[in-house]
Amino acid sequence: MKEPRRILVVDDDAGIGQMLTKALGRHGFVVDAVQSADEALSRIEGASYDAALVDLVMPGRDGADLSALLRRRFPGLPIGMLTGYTNSPLIPAFERSGMAVFTKPVPIQDLVDFLQREIG
Repeated sequence: MKEPRRILVVDDDAGIGQMLTKALGRHGFVVDAVQSADEALSRIEGASYDAALVDLVMPGRDGADLSALLRRRFPGLPIGMLTGYTNSPLIPAFERSGMAVFTKPVPIQDLVDFLQREIG
């Protein structure tokens, strides 16, 4: 039997984390949701993740900083950026770097397709 894929969700809105945990769980993913970049960095040191979904705008260290740190520490880790800001000047830069960007509210199937494409 194939081991479930582990996803780290980082969003300062606990409701988003809970919703993604339930929705992605129904598609066979194991999700750990945290509410800050610092919490994500602590969590990822003690566990193995197959992908991360990171909110762009968060208090403290933002998603852009976190994704850059994750890419340096864990090359090849698929990262999807989540944002409610469709006009952010960072979005084209993320897309040029090959990072997937999802605008909230995100259709769950879009995230499932991304995760299946990236990690199977």
